[in-house]
Amino acid sequence: MASVTCNVCGADDYTIVFPKGVAQMHRIVRCNQCSLMYANPQEFIDCNAFDVYNERAATEEFQQYLSKQRVQLPDNLRALEILNQYFPQRGRLLEIGSYLGIFLDRIRSTGWDVTGLEPFQTVAEYSRKNYNLNVVEKLLPDAKFSDNGFDAVIMLHVIEHLPNPAEYIREIRRIIKSGGMLVVETPRFDSLMFKVMGRRERSLSNCDGHIYFFTVPSLSALLERNGFKVERVDLVGRTLTADRFLYNVGVMSRSSGIQKMLARAGAAVGLNKLKLHVNVRDMQRIYCRAK
Repeated sequence: MASVTCNVCGADDYTIVFPKGVAQMHRIVRCNQCSLMYANPQEFIDCNAFDVYNERAATEEFQQYLSKQRVQLPDNLRALEILNQYFPQRGRLLEIGSYLGIFLDRIRSTGWDVTGLEPFQTVAEYSRKNYNLNVVEKLLPDAKFSDNGFDAVIMLHVIEHLPNPAEYIREIRRIIKSGGMLVVETPRFDSLMFKVMGRRERSLSNCDGHIYFFTVPSLSALLERNGFKVERVDLVGRTLTADRFLYNVGVMSRSSGIQKMLARAGAAVGLNKLKLHVNVRDMQRIYCRAK
């Protein structure tokens, strides 16, 4: 466990929002100076426990995770479409958290020279074997990329897991060219969904690995303070299967009985084959330029 100060403004002045165990495993606080919400103290999470391919490659659980990545690919492609409008000439692109390589492969197909960053060896090998991708098996601070080496960086649903997001943003600014673009997507906690659901909100209660809970202003401030200028903010949703939607409803109910009942109902009628795009504007996708 480690106590931390605010990652945006550096203040050690906060109010407890949710005591430990109320919303998730962490105690969650809000900075009294800039309103960033974050886990404090941070408890150590063994990232290898999330290496699904490494531990359970042949299991149904891995196949479900693979399916989830494919289902959500259209959401990622919307982000790519906007980025491609900014860069009709393309260039060099880094995806942080490339995992299985599904999205990175599609980025390459639109003309980018791509590199993936993925610390899990087995999924990096999967992306090489299946898509012939260039993937670096490290965390960003250890990758030692050259200064000004990339025209664009994409980081989707990664920043909320990082113990020190500001360190990552500063490193991205070092490796990206002036005028280059960073695309960041993460859950949003100035949403109506969070105001209504509170501790039951799915991005809060469904993953103990989430340790930063950004609003649009707090994420924008983090980016602006560390070398970027925000150019566009999209409030987006997610594509998911109908059975996953029921699963999320079960999670928000905070009742294991309701979760199991909804899971059985979804499986019984084949809802895993029905796709939904749900946009309650609880995700933020920010495009920002390197200053």
